Amino acid sequence: MDDILVPKERTDAVVFIGVDRSEGVEFIKVYAVDEEKAKEALEEFFSAKGLFPRDYRLVSRGLEDVSGKGAITTRSEVELSASLARLGLRLLSNGVLDVGGLDRVYQLTLVSEDFYRRVVPKKTARNDQKSQMPAMTLKEVLSLGVDTLVENLRGVELDELLPEGAVLLREPPLERVAELLAEERDYPVVVETKDAGKYWPLDFSVVLRLPPLSPGEFAAELSERVGLPVDESLFENYPPKRLNLRNVKALAMLVKALVKKKGLGEKDALILAVRLNLGEL
Repeated sequence: MDDILVPKERTDAVVFIGVDRSEGVEFIKVYAVDEEKAKEALEEFFSAKGLFPRDYRLVSRGLEDVSGKGAITTRSEVELSASLARLGLRLLSNGVLDVGGLDRVYQLTLVSEDFYRRVVPKKTARNDQKSQMPAMTLKEVLSLGVDTLVENLRGVELDELLPEGAVLLREPPLERVAELLAEERDYPVVVETKDAGKYWPLDFSVVLRLPPLSPGEFAAELSERVGLPVDESLFENYPPKRLNLRNVKALAMLVKALVKKKGLGEKDALILAVRLNLGEL
């Protein structure tokens, strides 16, 4: 592949990069007609730019659906461009890849080690209940389109945050996930669990831990849903596993049912709902 850095129309491979303000290459994505061409283009790009492969981490590879596109350009990669922009990166490429009648192309995606450390949350002690979210939103992390393990103790509805084509698996068998990660795919896998330890033997590009809500956060979320002030002291002795957004929704529904069907006042309904939610009559 000659003149790897010269933007032009190409028929074998195209290289997209995300650069920061100082023009440092933090993100690389190669599209090619096959795996061999993708690797060849990547090697030539590293060489031409004077970059070192050891400074980058491979986060995704495999076939990607391009049916109906005709060509891959910076304009066709609107979602990728927007995701990188939110991370402070500008999308550039070395031209246009004419995919002709191809339905799928091979892709390699890499990020710099420095960028990876900024995206992936730092590991903390097991008993640390503080948030481990990276300096970006959960949606922005998932929009990167890489395989992700989410220990979701907060009860966030991940379905609404997934990029197009991503597959969400809740508490899947370890063997099934291992098989998927080993396959060549044109989509990312997102595994949601309450026990990330089950999947530690596997290699995910990103591992996130969403901790339970604090009693104050739980009370604030419930207050918004039921429309009356809720004292956080009601939840100071709540089991951490119940301090999540899904239980907020369930508790709010219970309060409204007690008001509507039992004729209770909202405050009395709230106190009874908390007891019932904990299994107390």
